[in-house]
Amino acid sequence: MTPTPPPAFDLGPALALTLAALNIVNILYTWWRTRDQNVETRFRAGSERMDRLDTRLASVEQTLRAQPSKDDLHQLQLALKEVQGELKTMTAIMEGNNKIMERLEGIVARHENHLLDGAK
Repeated sequence: MTPTPPPAFDLGPALALTLAALNIVNILYTWWRTRDQNVETRFRAGSERMDRLDTRLASVEQTLRAQPSKDDLHQLQLALKEVQGELKTMTAIMEGNNKIMERLEGIVARHENHLLDGAK
């Protein structure tokens, strides 16, 4: 019987496994070196965004503080009702004055007619 030679060592799978391990190490190294930069950039962008939101929120709060409240609107409504009542009173007084003026105009017209007719 002849001895069988040992199987030949195939470098293909070992080389593929080594390359895969190197790729993983490269990915981890790149992530480790750039993680601080990404976090810092994202933190800075988030901080700027939050500052803009704080500014907008302060502006909205200031606008809302300047708006009239429910009580202010109620006081305004009461004041308008009071003005409306005073306008009705003034209208009644003006109508009375107009009627007086019409009577006075009639009296003055009669006096004019009497004086004009009496002089003839």
